[in-house]
Amino acid sequence: MSKNYTRRDAIKLGAGSLSAAAALSLVGCGGGSGDSASSDSSAEAKDSYKVAIVISGPALDGGWGQGHYESLQKACEENSKWEMLEPKENTAAADAATAAQSYVDQDVDLIIAAGNEFCSDWAEVVAEAADAHPNVHFLMTNTDPTTDLADYETLDNLETVQVNLKQSGSLAGVVAGLMTSSNCIGFVGGMRIPTTLSKYSSYLAAAQKVNPSVKGVYNFEAGFTDASAGVKLTESWIGTDNVDVMWCDASAVDGGVRQALETAGADTHFNIAQPIDLVGDDHPCVVTSTVTNWMMGEAMKAIEDGTFGGGKVIEANIDNGGVYLGSYSDKVSADVQSKIEEYTEQIKADTLISDDEVEAIRNGL
Repeated sequence: MSKNYTRRDAIKLGAGSLSAAAALSLVGCGGGSGDSASSDSSAEAKDSYKVAIVISGPALDGGWGQGHYESLQKACEENSKWEMLEPKENTAAADAATAAQSYVDQDVDLIIAAGNEFCSDWAEVVAEAADAHPNVHFLMTNTDPTTDLADYETLDNLETVQVNLKQSGSLAGVVAGLMTSSNCIGFVGGMRIPTTLSKYSSYLAAAQKVNPSVKGVYNFEAGFTDASAGVKLTESWIGTDNVDVMWCDASAVDGGVRQALETAGADTHFNIAQPIDLVGDDHPCVVTSTVTNWMMGEAMKAIEDGTFGGGKVIEANIDNGGVYLGSYSDKVSADVQSKIEEYTEQIKADTLISDDEVEAIRNGL
């Protein structure tokens, strides 16, 4: 039986490292002056705040890192007191604690970990900051406090964000079920981790709900860095199973999937991108995107009003704009878009597919 890994395991095994992007300069978000107010209580309102993010790969990777970076940009735009510092990109596990501590030493108000891969490395930093830097707060995305943070001494200065994966997968599945002509859809995951299994199970369950003839093919071992793996898998599935719609969870490998779909014909072979909106001329096979907003603005507001902390989980979902479909290409007809809107309301109400239907697929993987 295959072991279920976490995204943190994947990163530490080297599967998640990506090529370096150009360094990003200090980015002003809103009208903040840049200097945070000094050692006031976190419950006391300040005139300006600073936020920083640590990412395992490049900030502009077209996927995981960029989704977090754009979410933070959006949060700063909507919360004018906040200023975004230059992110720590391409951060290896061995350097994670040092990266976080460098922001703690500057009394940065909010330090964000883009994913749970830094959880174990930040435990001591978080604990010491709670005593020595009470104005510093931590936000970790894709993190479950009950498992990822079980060894933490305190969660008083920390919150996490989790995506409603059933909703995200269902949105992709509805699009795939309506757009496929061959009734065979595909999925590539970078590693066999619980979140990836949840995404695929919801994806296939929703596709089969709107189109009972659909079957799915999948691979959960493609890694996160080699685009050629996506090319080979997709070419093989097109040849043997006539796959014509793909949704993926494999970072750089997703680009290889799109390359193969475009080679097969972008008018007949489609990709549903994630976690950022990629519809456009640069990606002719992308018909829409499942977009994740990591809800960083919620954490900012909680810091401002003094309610942040305690290990609270912020869920990104359809209701709060944390999960949604991006723009559509002209390949998605008005009729199909209307049907997607109707099914989206059912996904939002949790009536499209049941947990049992999702679990039945997951148990068969």
